[in-house]
Amino acid sequence: MFDISVNLTNKQFKKDISTVINRAIKNKVNGMLIISCNLKDSLNAYNITKKYKNYCWSTVGIHPHYANLWENNSINKIEKLLKYKNIVAIGECGLDFYRNFSSQKKQLLAFNTQLELAASYSVPIYLHCRNAFSFFFKILKFWNYKISKIIIHCFSGNKYELEKCLDMNMSIGLSELFFNKKYRIGSINDVELIPKEKLLIGTDSPFLLFKEMYFKIYKKFKGRNEPSLLPNLLKKIVSLREETYSILDIQTEKNAFNIFNLN
Repeated sequence: MFDISVNLTNKQFKKDISTVINRAIKNKVNGMLIISCNLKDSLNAYNITKKYKNYCWSTVGIHPHYANLWENNSINKIEKLLKYKNIVAIGECGLDFYRNFSSQKKQLLAFNTQLELAASYSVPIYLHCRNAFSFFFKILKFWNYKISKIIIHCFSGNKYELEKCLDMNMSIGLSELFFNKKYRIGSINDVELIPKEKLLIGTDSPFLLFKEMYFKIYKKFKGRNEPSLLPNLLKKIVSLREETYSILDIQTEKNAFNIFNLN
């Protein structure tokens, strides 16, 4: 299996990255994508991938929470980082009108510009959307056929939003967020609507280890999620679909390698 959403640059991993990666390998996680939230973070993520070649890859981009940091020269900085081999997608970018840590105007500017870059450089785009699907879809309607590979990660929307994403040929990244009734909008049974060729899985480490869902594991890992726990997510997905664990294990990994051109 392949973890498509690891925030390995987070300070919670500062002292034990090697241990975390080795534990993931022991739990049959065969690779991971380090997602970035701003340009400084993107460079730090890339530096980690240099140490763990052919196991860690990363993204470059500005998350909507950090959209207020967007400047005119942000484009040039992203373009420069895109030249590095281990950086395989633009993101995490998108819209978040739930927290609004950045102004909506800045979010829309950063989002549109990063979509334009993904189209220009023919690289996958790695998306975030929360409480902003109406704007999200209007923007993507223009870019949809200009960008070859679109991933929405940590999807937790309703059935209509899921079907709309699939109609736009997006790959759907699921995390524990999808199974937490406190946060999801739709039904967990909506997971059956996702074609297996469009399904991706990720922990969003060190986040999304919910105490009410994994009390013993939460206590053992002191509340920190990590890639070695990805099999727990896959087991939940399998329980709601007709495929077996081994089939989805292989398929989701294959999907990740294909989308991010890791073959």
